[in-house]
Amino acid sequence: MDYKQFYNFTSDDRETGGYYAEKIRYILESTGSGKKVLDVGCNDGYITSLVQAQSNRTIGCDISKKQIEKAKKIGVDARYHDITSKWSSWMKGFDVIILGDIIEHIFNTDFLLDNCFHSLRPTGKLIIITPNVASLGRRLMMGFGINPFLEYSTSLPINGLPSVGHIRYYTKQNLERQLEYHNFQNISVTGDRINGGIFSFKAPRILSAISVNLFCTCYKSK
Repeated sequence: MDYKQFYNFTSDDRETGGYYAEKIRYILESTGSGKKVLDVGCNDGYITSLVQAQSNRTIGCDISKKQIEKAKKIGVDARYHDITSKWSSWMKGFDVIILGDIIEHIFNTDFLLDNCFHSLRPTGKLIIITPNVASLGRRLMMGFGINPFLEYSTSLPINGLPSVGHIRYYTKQNLERQLEYHNFQNISVTGDRINGGIFSFKAPRILSAISVNLFCTCYKSK
């Protein structure tokens, strides 16, 4: 099964867990209004539609034709595009590009970030959300010899959950370093919450390195 088949196979609704309050709030607050926005990997267009409702001009793209049709039904300008190949001419001049739980699915992340950089306007903003492989919960799992949700098969589940296609794993430091390498400026990485299994609370900035997910904004120029 290649990656196109994987992401067009939706009988197990692999991405239904991709919508959670902290993620939606962060994207909406970071985007603002009056912007031209590209939502990369827009899925069924739900978050794209919320961004659009804030008086933004939005375009979503995805590799799943089924999800694109769902997005179109709720009024989203959703287009088919494989972001691992050459980016189309219409993917230029954006004020904001959103990578919401996308970068961890991509083999050549440098190609992705380079395209994002060149598709932004001079003062454009990139928003990234991705799981944190160094979260407190994953550290505890590893300490007890439990796989901390590191995928190794497209067929076999991990801790009872289906594979969702994660092939790249980020820490706060790695994400910052790669964005700096691609000349992004004003990089800010925070987290959503700290989860230790029997407790969960909002992650203060000082503890973002061990949060469940990494929330990042950066700019093409200062």
